[in-house]
Amino acid sequence: MKKYLISEMTVKAFLFFVLLATIISCESGAQTTLIWESDAIASNPESIVYDKTRDCCYVSNFGSNPLNGMNYNEDFITKFNLKGEVLEKKFIQNLTAPTGLCLHNDFLYIVERFGIVKYDLNNNKVDTRYRVNGPGFLNDVAVDKDGTIYLTVSDTNIIYRIRDSKVEKWIESSEFMNPNGILYDDDKIIIGVCSDNSLRAVSIPEKKIEIISTPRTGFAVIDGVRKFRDGYFISHYQGIIYFVNNKGAYREVLNTSKNEIFCADFEYIDDQQLFVIPTLKNNKIRVLKYQAVRQ
Repeated sequence: MKKYLISEMTVKAFLFFVLLATIISCESGAQTTLIWESDAIASNPESIVYDKTRDCCYVSNFGSNPLNGMNYNEDFITKFNLKGEVLEKKFIQNLTAPTGLCLHNDFLYIVERFGIVKYDLNNNKVDTRYRVNGPGFLNDVAVDKDGTIYLTVSDTNIIYRIRDSKVEKWIESSEFMNPNGILYDDDKIIIGVCSDNSLRAVSIPEKKIEIISTPRTGFAVIDGVRKFRDGYFISHYQGIIYFVNNKGAYREVLNTSKNEIFCADFEYIDDQQLFVIPTLKNNKIRVLKYQAVRQ
């Protein structure tokens, strides 16, 4: 009978392969591979954007909702790199439960409980604070090519617009019950509507509304929307990312819902094929490599 000697290194390599294969299998058909995850970067990370100029990411630390008794102005934005290293823990301070982020022309736009903060990244200072009065939960933000700001307000049917420093209700419609994720794309505003799990587009000049797709029936928290090829990646907070093309067809890209790993307002870095995912209640940031398939 032959005897085989297996080194400790071989065993470790085998176990690593099994673990990696399990991660890939759990996360939707080998389309995504976990690169790293960390719970040491942010506190309840809600939204992430990538700054290509400075090669870093910004994440909003939601902390806890002030309605639950938290003191105001205690939260912040953290700056970190794609290796998972914290560059500046409290990069932007004195915020209250910040959520959605948007980067436009070297300004970082931050949604907090009473409005939007416009932060000047070149001069490292707050440029403007816009106060938004009204009911509902201020959630996500997009900025068009002219610098006009669009803001979703969850628990309402309202989309605000801030133009020339004037805050106004841009759209108030039953077609936008409980809006969340928002994106500017080629003279359209793309919005995830939680009440019916639809992705909708609004033409900016005419305010014409169209349904792009409805990946699932019923209520779903559509937290993030990112442009990809001829369509969009959208996230359901329970842990699912879909790709939706401009004809309405969709497919699942990532699903960690069975493991109760959440996916809030994520970033997708196209030239590096990376998802950077804040998990909010899981208190982790996860970076995954995406292997694109032919659409």
